[in-house]
Amino acid sequence: MHKVIGLLTDFGLSDPYVGQVKAVLAARCPDCHVVDLTHGVEPFNIAQGAFFLASSAGYFPGGSVLLGVVDPGVGSKRRMLVARQDGLTFVAPDNGLACLALDAEKTEFYHVREAGDRASSTFHGRDIFAPIAARLASGESPESFCDRVEPSETVRPLWSEPLVRKGQCSARVLHVDRFGNCVLNLRAGALGPLDNLRIRTPLGRELPAVDTYSDLPQGASGLLEGSQGFFEIAVNLGSAAREFGLSMGDAVSLEWEA
Repeated sequence: MHKVIGLLTDFGLSDPYVGQVKAVLAARCPDCHVVDLTHGVEPFNIAQGAFFLASSAGYFPGGSVLLGVVDPGVGSKRRMLVARQDGLTFVAPDNGLACLALDAEKTEFYHVREAGDRASSTFHGRDIFAPIAARLASGESPESFCDRVEPSETVRPLWSEPLVRKGQCSARVLHVDRFGNCVLNLRAGALGPLDNLRIRTPLGRELPAVDTYSDLPQGASGLLEGSQGFFEIAVNLGSAAREFGLSMGDAVSLEWEA
């Protein structure tokens, strides 16, 4: 059975960078099957990449290696992370890229101890991360070249968790999709039952909690648990980003009464 390597980057497709990474994977692990999760993460946008990785990891078969490279700190002293959870292995810079996908209580965390000698200081995705992913996909244990670390020794940025109090939540926009839906760092289920729940924004706007876009009248806005496992602010047949003036990274304060 071919091992699957899922590949996520912010490289785009107009340069040869993705092809070079995949060439290294093919050379080092010729039996692997590479799934291009996306190469359209906005440049340097770790939070967006973390959302894409977290919302997609559960669809990969057991034994897969998920390689994520959104690495604005490339060449610096930032650590390199390997993590194992629920039969999946994650390889990424330790900058928060994998944090939304990982449950600290279920995960084994490692920092890479040896990274190889021939590496460009500006392209660790090709020269370090791809060989690591290939080694793991080929069956090598992370213990052979990594050090086990505690969850507290890994990076979890402030945007990785919303601040939820009784009837209040301070969240961040992780992603604005092509329809203008604003995905929050608020996981589905975090607000409990949604029956009769109405959300108020600081602007005085009310957002009804709905199950699907069509539960809203055309042009109306609401809050729903999206297909990617996170809450999103949406406008039926319209753009919530435009309606509310929201962009990725913006703070959103919500208040509610059940």
